Amino acid sequence: MDALAAAGRAIGRDLTPVEELKRNDRAQVLRARADGGPVTVIVKTYATGYAERWARESAALTVLRGRGLPVPELLAVADDPMLVVLADAGRGGSLADAFLGRDAAAADGTLGSWADALASLHSATAGDAALFATALGAARVAGSGEGPAADPMPGLLGTAADLLATHLPALGVTPGGRALARLRSMADELSPDATALTPADACPDNNLATPSGLLLLLDFEQAAFRHVAWDAAYLLVPWPTCWCSWGLPDVAAGAALARWRGAVAPSIPAAAAPAFERDLDIAVVAWSLLSGAFFLAGVLDRDDTPGGPAFSPSRRTVIRHRMALAARRRAAAPDLADLAEEVLTATARHWGELPLAMAPAYR
Repeated sequence: MDALAAAGRAIGRDLTPVEELKRNDRAQVLRARADGGPVTVIVKTYATGYAERWARESAALTVLRGRGLPVPELLAVADDPMLVVLADAGRGGSLADAFLGRDAAAADGTLGSWADALASLHSATAGDAALFATALGAARVAGSGEGPAADPMPGLLGTAADLLATHLPALGVTPGGRALARLRSMADELSPDATALTPADACPDNNLATPSGLLLLLDFEQAAFRHVAWDAAYLLVPWPTCWCSWGLPDVAAGAALARWRGAVAPSIPAAAAPAFERDLDIAVVAWSLLSGAFFLAGVLDRDDTPGGPAFSPSRRTVIRHRMALAARRRAAAPDLADLAEEVLTATARHWGELPLAMAPAYR
């Protein structure tokens, strides 16, 4: 319990464990009691080797602290061991829980709350690029180098292009240089003046419906300052980085997207402009190729699911669905639409059709 002792020192309280909420290879999350009383806090400790995730989360929550936004309230940060201490927001479900249910109206309502929470965060932080960059620089662990980029999307797209070049030939597809160059450059094609702070991994299970009815956005391990179209496109792909990436009805996705755009427009007018439709198309194509690239190596020999329940969409299913999305957006990226169609043909031959099911609440 060295981490719990360090967390206690950081907030000046004696902490005792109540329960473990989550553990994986990256981090452990505990609920702890302060000074033996009724107040509990959340302690998140990061594993060795995940300094960038600690830096991103601690920097983002430092920038957001005390602003009344739908995010965890940061109480303290420590770097040895790497941890954050958060106010305990209580227990509750998530958007993923709503999708796993059987009530479409309830899922729609929680999806709307997700859009509201994201819009609140984007609206409040549109001018915070320098604040986040400063906090991110200050959060470096000794010996960790220059620190992470505030916007990692250009680097991720470059890695995705490399992965496609490496692994697609196993399916009989050789991606052209122009298509890969286009993928690498897509972050630079988005319209200006539409950036904000984001958790970056705004998946349906990375939120908490609090007893007060507020939906909190959780998990800022990949926090970034980037174009807001990357987050808005989560509704259209949908959920490109998530295990719960079932389909969404067009009506539900469209309503949530319109709700987000209307809420964020006063602070980020570009989100309401007609040109933002092209930004969304670019983001959908880029997410489709990027996520497909990262999934591809693991499913060349056999299919699997990206965590979550065993009945979650398989990676092969998700890849095929996303290639179809990219192929349909030819006007935004013709070279990548051609590549997506080649991948669709090859995967149909090797894997079969594999249609993507709707989220359980919408079946």
